[in-house]
Amino acid sequence: MKLRKHYCFFTELQIIDKSIGSQMQGRVEMCLLTWLKLTQRVREKHEANGVLQRWRRANSGFLEELKQGNLERECIEEICDYEEAREVFEDEDTTKQFWLTYERRDPCLDNPCQNNATCIYMRTSYQCLCPEGFAGQYCETVVEDLLKCLYQNGHCEHFCDGSGERSKCSCADGYKLGANGRQCIAQVEYPCGRLAPQKTDLNQSVVGQTRLVGGNHCPKGACPWQVLVQLHGDSHCGGVLINPDWVVTAAHCIHGNNPQNLTVVAGEHNLDVEEGTEQRIPVAMAIAHEGYVPETGDSDVALLKLIRSVALDRHAIPVCLPTADFARQELLLSRYHTVSGWGKKTTGGNKEPGATHAAPLSPILRKLSVPIIQNSQCSHRAQFNFTHNMLCAGYLEGGQQSCRGDDGSPLVTLYGSTHFLTGVVGWGRGCSHPGYYGVYANMANFVEWVRGIMTTAANENPPEKVHYTDCI
Repeated sequence: MKLRKHYCFFTELQIIDKSIGSQMQGRVEMCLLTWLKLTQRVREKHEANGVLQRWRRANSGFLEELKQGNLERECIEEICDYEEAREVFEDEDTTKQFWLTYERRDPCLDNPCQNNATCIYMRTSYQCLCPEGFAGQYCETVVEDLLKCLYQNGHCEHFCDGSGERSKCSCADGYKLGANGRQCIAQVEYPCGRLAPQKTDLNQSVVGQTRLVGGNHCPKGACPWQVLVQLHGDSHCGGVLINPDWVVTAAHCIHGNNPQNLTVVAGEHNLDVEEGTEQRIPVAMAIAHEGYVPETGDSDVALLKLIRSVALDRHAIPVCLPTADFARQELLLSRYHTVSGWGKKTTGGNKEPGATHAAPLSPILRKLSVPIIQNSQCSHRAQFNFTHNMLCAGYLEGGQQSCRGDDGSPLVTLYGSTHFLTGVVGWGRGCSHPGYYGVYANMANFVEWVRGIMTTAANENPPEKVHYTDCI
């Protein structure tokens, strides 16, 4: 089909006659009639494409096609394409000249980026360089809102709750949230997880140092949450003070023993010397986790309720209990953790199968910095299956593990300026033997159980589904 020269479409009206006059109605009718005739003859899609010489522009509806092209409306207030520019100038050469400058127009002049982001012009496009804390094509997304607690712990000093629309900070017992909603401010003289200032030889007050070297002695007051658990007055296991009335230890330390024969010693440092800082308090109740399996060591965690409260001082301070999410998302990702104890292979356990000798005993409390190892690596070397309730930590070369803590002693993680309980010493296969690591109960899986037991006891209701020792 050969098209006649006077064929028109709506965009042609402004080319035929730039003014809208009294003859406009007739012109519109002529165009519509022409279009109807064409549509009767053009049936295939590819034929229709051959008829249409230009795309119909659509800025503000049907009547837009009856308006003369406007440069400000088409290409300044909005982004135009080549055809829309052609309709403005109605001349091919003029349009091409304009298009050479318009196509290279720097989009960063108007800076489409948000939140003080930097716009970088890349010839044919642009990119927004986002400031810290923002993401997205235009840096429109707040990363904190996107990741909530996964991004720098929500900027919380202690705990972050991301269950709501926005993250929310909270603090360990003995602290309150600061005015900024992130900082944790101590409300008691000896808050959990904080070392008390210590006096130097020059009578200058400094905070106790926690820099760790394998096998170093732990200075007095530098491991104030470490306690000794005695059986019939003899050293039996280690433990960790979590508040003035409760101690966490290993379940195998109380298995088969009458709680009336157990005593907790807080403020202990040198087992051979009475230093005047010791507080000996009998145990009122011993509760092992109901999932504890003696044969495998699974769920090797227990709680000791004291007859009276420990008097807190610089030598006896509780460690902080984390939340489960905080332990998994923050504490366990730390590079190093601290285990403390006297290194004795106690009667409570911590015995290598077939061993005939005792591990070295240090009368003075010691501490060791250890990394957490993947359970699969530990399982391969120890040749037994680890459970998700266990942690593995230590060094492949051995040696340093000779000063490993007593069973029930704490594995503690420093987060900011606060120490949190990460694990409890379970057992180790030859403390100084190369190729083996120490095994710990993973406290991330037990903190809710611990809190539940303490809450139940505070309400004077007997705890449910717990395993008591033989005195029951």
